[in-house]
Amino acid sequence: MPNDCVLVAGAGPVGLTAAHCLARHGVPVRIIDLKEGPTTLSKALVVWRRTMQILDASIPFEEFLAAGHEARRARIMSLQKQLVEIPISDDTHGLPAGVFIPQSETERILIAALERQGVQVEWQTKLVSLSQAKDGVVCQLETPGGPEQVPCRWLVDCEGAHSVARHQLQLEFPGTSIARRWVLADIEVEQQADPHELILSNNPEGIVALFPVGATRWRVIADGGPVDVDQPRSDPSEEDIQTILDERTALGWTFSNCYWKSEFRINERQIENYVHGRILFAGDAAHVHSPAGGQGMNTGVQDATNLAWKVALVELGAAGPSLLQTYQDERHPVGATVLKVTGRMIKGAMISNPVAQHLRNALMHVGLSIPFIRRKLTGFLTEESISLSGSSLCGPGRSQAPSQPGDMFPDVAITLDGQSVPASQLLRGNQSTCIVIGEVDEAKIPDTLGGHGKGIPLTVMRIGEGTKNPHIQELAAAVGLPQSGIVLVRPDGVIAAVGNDPSIIPDYMTRLEEFA
Repeated sequence: MPNDCVLVAGAGPVGLTAAHCLARHGVPVRIIDLKEGPTTLSKALVVWRRTMQILDASIPFEEFLAAGHEARRARIMSLQKQLVEIPISDDTHGLPAGVFIPQSETERILIAALERQGVQVEWQTKLVSLSQAKDGVVCQLETPGGPEQVPCRWLVDCEGAHSVARHQLQLEFPGTSIARRWVLADIEVEQQADPHELILSNNPEGIVALFPVGATRWRVIADGGPVDVDQPRSDPSEEDIQTILDERTALGWTFSNCYWKSEFRINERQIENYVHGRILFAGDAAHVHSPAGGQGMNTGVQDATNLAWKVALVELGAAGPSLLQTYQDERHPVGATVLKVTGRMIKGAMISNPVAQHLRNALMHVGLSIPFIRRKLTGFLTEESISLSGSSLCGPGRSQAPSQPGDMFPDVAITLDGQSVPASQLLRGNQSTCIVIGEVDEAKIPDTLGGHGKGIPLTVMRIGEGTKNPHIQELAAAVGLPQSGIVLVRPDGVIAAVGNDPSIIPDYMTRLEEFA
């Protein structure tokens, strides 16, 4: 069929990321959205470390930091008492743990990056229907200029929970709807508040979560109690929000303006397969869950970066379409884990029995005072604990090293040009990277990541003797190369292979060629 582009449906953060990464890898792409333009609302409020690591190669993390506030701590309170303060950031990493930033700003940054690739979002354009063939998808669009039929190589569906493609394919979206009312509001706070922390306030009437949107602007999310799942939704009044602040927190806050207020319900659902022929599902089109931990947008963005380089390898003739099965194999388990953990978190937050609440608070106070448990929690929040180590795309590694193939490239500080910077800056500006530590014969390192002599440009970065620079030594130790060797890094920032000589790279290329 005559088609030459990938069509991305949905221009939220997930779709924008998918289109940006595809274009960056040289794949022609169109991106459409039914809305009139990008969101003006705060919506998803945090970009976590792993997301910044993945995007840092083409969108420096400083852009997010300049538009938001670094996430440094979480405070958990019960009535008038502080149960525990949890440090989110630490000095062992090069990147911030996270940035509190409104989704409107995140979308602005992503749109600017996409436009640098020469791609414009086609707003007010609706995906109406689709039909799939062996080598592509035919999509029927409704555009401002009228109906349009678009044949495309792939359809990347990022339309969210109300995905047209999912309904067209009659895919089940198994899971549950929680019979609970939740209310939210974005307010301008009159009192001084720390924009670097999030606050959770446990209360017999229900939990309240407070997230900074800006220096004086905050998001309030509160448990509104049980409801029938079919009960119509009703937005809270400003008086309701002030009552929640007065009766469920000890902050003494009042607000001068309310920018957005709404009621929402929580669904926990995931499709069985993210890949259906030439149609790929990412973000909320593939999985929805509770907002606990701010995982939704970040998980979706990481879906998009995972699928984009694989689609690019197929379109560049470096691998066959079966490579996209690894998208399902790598990302579906991640989505399932997010559903499970956020589900447990929200169920713990909804405990209403006074005795059970007291026990929960006591366990939180004791448990979160233990450094190991705090590290497990922050590792989940920042998503640095995610590993794809069981993937068929994992090459050899060093068995005793902290970072293995399938793990994210280590986020340690290194010295470049006399300055201490995150190690992810070694990947900045590159589509795929071979890190050379010490004395290694570079003659056998190919120019591209991919099979059949084709693929995504592979950049060689030499960082010198590991034993002569304490920062480089730390990076070398993290991947198990105390003297010399190479680290092959995928375009999504994941370690592909580690070894003492370049032979691991042609071996990895052979692995990619096996996907016919």
